Amino acid sequence: MFGQQNTVAYTGIQTAADVSVSERLVFLKKVYGLLAASLLSATVGAFLGMGPLLPIVASMGMLSFVFFIGSFFFLMFAQRKPGLNMVALFSFTTVAGLMIGPMLYSFVAVGQGGIVVEALALTTITFVGLTGYVFVSKKDFSFMAGFLMTGLIILIVGGLLNVFFFQSPMLRFVFAGAGVLIFSGFILYDTSNILRRYSTDDYVSATVALFLDVFNLFIHLLSLLGLSRD
Repeated sequence: MFGQQNTVAYTGIQTAADVSVSERLVFLKKVYGLLAASLLSATVGAFLGMGPLLPIVASMGMLSFVFFIGSFFFLMFAQRKPGLNMVALFSFTTVAGLMIGPMLYSFVAVGQGGIVVEALALTTITFVGLTGYVFVSKKDFSFMAGFLMTGLIILIVGGLLNVFFFQSPMLRFVFAGAGVLIFSGFILYDTSNILRRYSTDDYVSATVALFLDVFNLFIHLLSLLGLSRD
């Protein structure tokens, strides 16, 4: 599991729901423009992680995860500091891409690169579909907060127990499927929050929330498809 959802709503500040339509559109363009750029930087990181930097990333083990967490906390520190927040954002997303480079290489190396493409396509379709649903329906999905956070905790704890104790392929398959459902729910929840509860100055925070949703959804879809083939 990579990262933690940034679902903090800043109270006492003018939110996207309180401003004019034109101001709201500017905010949304910033968020989704930064999200596209973040996904691009993660893609560059992934290509580096499965190519020239593969030996380094693969040999770092837990150290690479610690570095990832460090870049995340640096991003949280810098998210409202103009200029530095952009450096922190793209550093974090590039490191995130590097982290999954060896995982992607493991599929490509055995001739299963098609699974990566399928996972990417399904992630895109799911994200666009769920985002469109929130925008069209205008529903408030804040009621899902408790369920999603509980599911996320169970997913993390259960995944760790399976890695270190049970080592069951069936449980891996179950957790991968559960991860797809949970992060699909987070897309609904975070998109709804962005429209209603985020300040128009918090476009980096909004971008990070959506990036983590998409990133984790892709990883769990990739795992689910790979395990289903096995």
